[in-house]
Amino acid sequence: MIVYLDTNVFDHLERRSSGVTEEDLFRFGRAVKLDHLRVVISFLAIEETLLFIPSNPQRADARVKLMLDLGDKRLFALGQEEIMNHDIQAYAHGTSVLSPFMMMDPRTEFHIRNYSKPAGGYLTDLQDLIEDVRRDKMAFQSFLEKGKKKLKPMADAIGVKQYPFESYLVNNSWWLAESLAERAGVLPEAKQRGIDGLLKVKSIGVAVGAGLSLIYSHDFEGRAPKPGDSRDLLHAVVASTAEVFVTNDESLETILTRIPVDGFKVMSLRTFMKSLPAWI
Repeated sequence: MIVYLDTNVFDHLERRSSGVTEEDLFRFGRAVKLDHLRVVISFLAIEETLLFIPSNPQRADARVKLMLDLGDKRLFALGQEEIMNHDIQAYAHGTSVLSPFMMMDPRTEFHIRNYSKPAGGYLTDLQDLIEDVRRDKMAFQSFLEKGKKKLKPMADAIGVKQYPFESYLVNNSWWLAESLAERAGVLPEAKQRGIDGLLKVKSIGVAVGAGLSLIYSHDFEGRAPKPGDSRDLLHAVVASTAEVFVTNDESLETILTRIPVDGFKVMSLRTFMKSLPAWI
């Protein structure tokens, strides 16, 4: 089984916090060693961990080590844009889908492990990364806040009962899928094959569904936009490469669970651990 772990799950496993026990970590590691689980390695999770280096380098180092020790080096995920663009282009042209993974070579692993011990050029690169991520988060939060301010009065007038999420998803999926196809440079070809078919492509179904579910939660359910929303959506797309996305973020779990995408399950670490067979 291929699984994708949210950054908070790695954190809770490493620190044995939020109800995670020593036995949980042991069983998870045992499941990996017995090839029952294959854990995707995501640079998103690694990047979020590196951001802790200035304030808590020991914690960052321990979490990076856990990610690389549990992760399958053959499942080093591509970036979210590459994953979506490859899938959209393959659908539009009717060609074979490219793998969303690559092998993590020794040099890359070495540099990632040593990034958590920054010095010299590494430290400068890290400071630039922290500032870039901060700007991206704030820009996306501002975008969501402006959208909520504009659309919430209309949403309040309609009401959740009159416009449930299922209807909202159906009515808005097509234009968002088309915008992704346009960004991938194949909108005419995708439209010719059918946007309904494009939405059945796993990464696109998750990207579209996650984005609309998030916006619906703001406009219709009263949830306030937060700085981490942009990263949550990026994680969701990369997590579509796995069978199960494990997150301890209850709000994110709620947002993603209602997306009807075949082969994409979302659950908490506690629920996931309970699902493991007794022999692990």
